[in-house]
Amino acid sequence: MNKINIICLRCGTVQIRSDILEVCNDKYILLNHKQLCPKCGMKTTHIATNDIKSLRKSLEENPNRKLDSYLLKLVKR
Repeated sequence: MNKINIICLRCGTVQIRSDILEVCNDKYILLNHKQLCPKCGMKTTHIATNDIKSLRKSLEENPNRKLDSYLLKLVKR
């Protein structure tokens, strides 16, 4: 199974999951279903990506959307 990094959009916690069947062809994708965040303790919206380091680099070079800037702020912590 492929391991996918998911990032909580509420607190920025990163989890490595293997039970998610999403294909990340882009920098990241917004997951359709909410996941349980261990830090927040509630079901929140998450972003899935294959590699956090390449995501951070591509967001630093070219943040296109408002969500990109917010996600970059979360990933830099």
